[in-house]
Amino acid sequence: MGTAGIFTIFFAIFGFVMVVVGWITRKWIGRSTDYLVAGRQINLLVNILGVAAIGYAGTTLTLAPAFTLMGGLVKSIFMLGVAYSITGIVSYALLIAPVARRTGAHTLPEWLEIRYDSKVRFVVTLTTIVAMLGITANNVLSMATIISGFTGWSVQMTILITFAIFMFFTVLGGMWAVTLTDFIQGVLCTIAIPLLLGFLFVKYGGLSFVAQNWPGGDFWTQGIAGKTFPWFSISYPSVLVAFFLYGMALVWGSNSYWIRVSSVRSERVAKYSFLWAAVILFLANGFMYPLLGAYVGATNPGAFVPRGSAAPAAAFGIFLRTAPPVLAAYFLLTTMAASVSTSTTYYMAGSSVIVRDLYQRFFKPNAKPEQLVKPSMLFNTIFGVASLLLCFFPGGPVYLFAFATAWLAPVAVIVILGFYTRKFSSTGAFVGGLVGLIFMSIWTLLDLTKVYPLSSKIGHMVIPGLAVSLAAAMIANFFGKSKYEISIQKRDKLTETELEVLELIYKGYNTMAEITDLLDVDSSKSGTLVLSLERAGVIERLGNGGMNFYTFKVTDFGKDVLKKMRKTNEGVEIDEVGLKLLEHVKEGKQILADKLSKETGLNPMALATVINSLVRRGYLKESGLWRRRISITKEGLEVLSKFKKS
Repeated sequence: MGTAGIFTIFFAIFGFVMVVVGWITRKWIGRSTDYLVAGRQINLLVNILGVAAIGYAGTTLTLAPAFTLMGGLVKSIFMLGVAYSITGIVSYALLIAPVARRTGAHTLPEWLEIRYDSKVRFVVTLTTIVAMLGITANNVLSMATIISGFTGWSVQMTILITFAIFMFFTVLGGMWAVTLTDFIQGVLCTIAIPLLLGFLFVKYGGLSFVAQNWPGGDFWTQGIAGKTFPWFSISYPSVLVAFFLYGMALVWGSNSYWIRVSSVRSERVAKYSFLWAAVILFLANGFMYPLLGAYVGATNPGAFVPRGSAAPAAAFGIFLRTAPPVLAAYFLLTTMAASVSTSTTYYMAGSSVIVRDLYQRFFKPNAKPEQLVKPSMLFNTIFGVASLLLCFFPGGPVYLFAFATAWLAPVAVIVILGFYTRKFSSTGAFVGGLVGLIFMSIWTLLDLTKVYPLSSKIGHMVIPGLAVSLAAAMIANFFGKSKYEISIQKRDKLTETELEVLELIYKGYNTMAEITDLLDVDSSKSGTLVLSLERAGVIERLGNGGMNFYTFKVTDFGKDVLKKMRKTNEGVEIDEVGLKLLEHVKEGKQILADKLSKETGLNPMALATVINSLVRRGYLKESGLWRRRISITKEGLEVLSKFKKS
């Protein structure tokens, strides 16, 4: 049986497993929060492979070997290994992921309203939807083109079958289905790393084989034609552009990474899942596939231009034709798994924005999460059908993909400025983002129409685009004032909702995410309430940027106000629900979410918030990669004892 026949069997099994996952996870969906962010219950191991699945894409399988053929192994390692996997993903892990999780925003546009205003949120919402649409369609189309070349299937049929499979499980199970299928696909792709390396070393030997057969001189520093691309240039490819493009713009400004953060249990999981994913991605994109390009070039020196007719991007396909049928079929399956996992994440990133930032915000602002499940499924289906139709529009995915990469860069600028400086204003964000979007859209349009192709005359648009966005943002910032530059006007008359939030903060639920989840509202509403309390002088932020900006404490004045309006236990800043949980864990009982939900009257997401708060305050300790295990700490025992005495 040839590669096509074996792959067909693998494909059938793969599709069946994906459908089963969707069928199972549909039972886990009771609220829109389950559908859009998996109830914030994704653990470390699952999210590691979920994040890795975004970067382990069909595009990288094509680009990484090609960079070796074009510029040598060292620069290929830097392009997607150092620039993307280490710089991009690690910087996201350290600078953005923990802060994003603490904000409580389900989507990136939602956070933009917390930090800036509704205008910024609306503009980025529209561009995010179009960008995610283009990236989803482009990934599926690229994968279908590769597979059809090996199996003889038509591109159209491959697209239809692929969409049928991933729309089935995504529409039914939402983020739960996407995350668990990404885990399975991540395992498939991770297994390919040692398998591919073992095959290359056994069949061809070590790097001495490459050195002896490389036609372009030194394979470390030169491509197959004896040339290389520059380290420092604004033209593409260059290592400098890669750092700005893969290491910043396409990561920091993308909602696909944001929803991965918003669906995990805690800031710790958010941070470490990205760090471990960076290791996997470096092994794949920064080591295995660049090395594959070196071996393919050494074994097929006459196949690629200028000696042959094949483009460097065809390296992975040429390798598959020379591999044993079973291995070739498996590696082809990993290509499909990589593309599907990336596509479904961008798919959810787009549809979640439609639900959260358009439908719920403008049409159903007071709808309960239970009422938004069916609309979420409906808009998910509509987004999938739109992506499918785009695949059949000549050039559609390519054009939208080009605009997608342009539109993510200005967003990255206003994200990082908003995270780490309190003084950056809504005016600066709106003008900087809009000017950057217009500038890069015009650049892209001129390139696509070839009226005046700036990329060939000047270089890649990412560095000029980021510079224009930053300059416009900083200039406009002088003409606006941040809504967080406030004057305190003490006020002891609070609304009932303000009192509820003040009491939550007093009891230890003092992060924006915890307040949002316990109130069960859009985080723009909880953000407004917190800002109102800050102006009233009853709370203050722990810092002016980063995680502390979204962490609060009650002032002495606030405690006095709370004593007048509510009955509080002096010195015991914990509520009855938290005490019940501590008692439950102290007695050695296993935490059963469904049972505790009934006992406390909290939904599973709110209950998870209580547990997270107790862990963060040091009263509980958690462990376990796959299943969450919690135990009471010394501090937790002291709080229990203190409460009983009081």
